[in-house]
Amino acid sequence: MVGKYVERENFMESIIPGLVAALSAGAIAAGKDLGGAALKDAYGAIKKLIADRYKKAGNAVEALEEDPDSELEQQVLEKRLETENAGGDTELADLARALLEALSDLKDEPQAQALFDFKTLEAKGAFILDDIQASGTVLKADDATFSGDFKATNIRQKN
Repeated sequence: MVGKYVERENFMESIIPGLVAALSAGAIAAGKDLGGAALKDAYGAIKKLIADRYKKAGNAVEALEEDPDSELEQQVLEKRLETENAGGDTELADLARALLEALSDLKDEPQAQALFDFKTLEAKGAFILDDIQASGTVLKADDATFSGDFKATNIRQKN
């Protein structure tokens, strides 16, 4: 979940994609009530600034908040921020950095961890996940190869 955000050192190279990734991860964390006041404050401040300063992008932030994993919503927000020339906004960059910092603090929270976390996953036969109730990400792999069937059924999100 939290691994989606961009690394801080690469952030200034691409402020808008990094900002959108931070907002997406922030929406996911806020939706799961993770991170406490620091995350909520940082997330709320960045949403407010975008809504106040970049009117066309404000609706896109709301749409992203409804579906933070949606690549389409992320692309729409990115395009609207680019259209409104938000890329050079240093205040927006500072708020995004604060949000990234709050998100990085989640790395040790159990709810933010994947149930199955692999650097490399190679399944030669059938790979089946069934009857799992989890409070966060179920499966995470940096590199995954499945040569057999992949089946995930009866997976439930626990609040």
